[in-house]
Amino acid sequence: MKRLLLVAAAAAGWMTKQKPIPNLGVVLRPREGVTSRPSTLRRLRGEGVARVKLETYGAREVREAVANLGTGARVAVSIPDAEVEDVSKGGAAADRVCAAIKSVHEHVDGVLVGVTPPSGAGADLKRLAQIANASRSVSKACSTINASVPVTTAFDLNVLRSSYPPSASLFAAPGPLREVLVHLRETKAPFAIQLDPYGAWRSSYYDVSLDFATFALDPSRDRPQFVDDGSGAQYYALIDAMLDSVRWALAKEGFGDLDVVITRVGWPSGLVDTVNPPPAADAPGAGATLELAASFAHGLGKRRGVLGASAPELQKNVNQGYVVAYIYEADDGAPAPDGLRWGVCGQQGSLKYSIRTGAVVAPRLRTASTACLGPACIRKRFSHAKQHDVEMAALGVAVGALILGVAAFVAILSIQPAQARSPRSPTQVERIMRVANQRAEENQRAARAAPSLLKPQDLLRWGSRPLMTVAESPGASDVEGSEAGSLKKR
Repeated sequence: MKRLLLVAAAAAGWMTKQKPIPNLGVVLRPREGVTSRPSTLRRLRGEGVARVKLETYGAREVREAVANLGTGARVAVSIPDAEVEDVSKGGAAADRVCAAIKSVHEHVDGVLVGVTPPSGAGADLKRLAQIANASRSVSKACSTINASVPVTTAFDLNVLRSSYPPSASLFAAPGPLREVLVHLRETKAPFAIQLDPYGAWRSSYYDVSLDFATFALDPSRDRPQFVDDGSGAQYYALIDAMLDSVRWALAKEGFGDLDVVITRVGWPSGLVDTVNPPPAADAPGAGATLELAASFAHGLGKRRGVLGASAPELQKNVNQGYVVAYIYEADDGAPAPDGLRWGVCGQQGSLKYSIRTGAVVAPRLRTASTACLGPACIRKRFSHAKQHDVEMAALGVAVGALILGVAAFVAILSIQPAQARSPRSPTQVERIMRVANQRAEENQRAARAAPSLLKPQDLLRWGSRPLMTVAESPGASDVEGSEAGSLKKR
């Protein structure tokens, strides 16, 4: 036992010494009744994750995250949606946020105002104003107590009026958004964005393939998914196109110098409800598999913060610095409002797939319900295949079906004569009947051999007794099953 503990301790030490993957983190959502998930964070640290984004700003939660992620851990904290309005008014609410951050601010990368992204499309004008005021209030309050941290807020792609091609991207409401952008530049805080490549693939907004969405295209051998005529950039990964759309929109408003951080991005690994899966291939959950989730996370980790396409026109107009990206999400412990499993780890903190290698380590979680089997999915999967490859695949399916049909026909022919040759095993009743008949015959032979010992009426009785009477009443027979079996052997 002592040796086993030493091995476990050595393994834990080895995991914490692994170099982190630069600019890669995970989102850790709150779980009812649980303030931290040490097993989850420790396993993710072994995968190279040293950053975490919390949906709270509590000092205790930050300390626990740092303790579990180990040396060099970095934490981004969030002001919950319910507190944004109060914080926007300054005063005690903003002071409370900074007081919680002060004791751990050396580990804090930044503060996100709100959890749910505003649309930025006009309907959220009031919320945009609250976010701008809350950002200024927190920045001011934290600077007064020497706990300055970057303060920003996370948007999603709804903040754009157009996003394709990336060079044509524009903000939907640049006027109201400008106040937020000015504050970001003044405080040197990044523009935060949430990206959803899975949703984009599902909606076919970009007319994308699974390979394009999950980092499976290789620039050395594959053709780009598309080329942006406005910039000349070639795109092999969906996240590059999404990120460059944001960069171009910032550049057109005069804020192309801002850094960009991706506060949520990921790929689901399955359905929460695997007992009653949706039947259609295009139903919710299509394409959500462990293999694709692993491929996406591994591809994102391999980029090591280098995201976006490369082209002279891009380099001239937008800031293409290293990008911090937070994978959504750490584990499946928190409720899933969309019915999908997004965690790198399971509910109990066990690893589902490896970010470092892209290997699936929890095959038991694979479900047929998430397989992409419908015509639409098949078309997307083969969108980049050559005509010859498709024809050969179809020929292989046809040959396989023919072989299965012949095998089934031969099996039927072989079973039929075997059934005819194999006599049916006698039942217990039949065995009792045979034994009873044999005894009746023996009694008759004995009676005929010694007539002097019997009376005439006894001869009449034995001679006229039907042999099947015993068989018709097997329950009254005195023949035991073991005796019947011994007679059968004779």
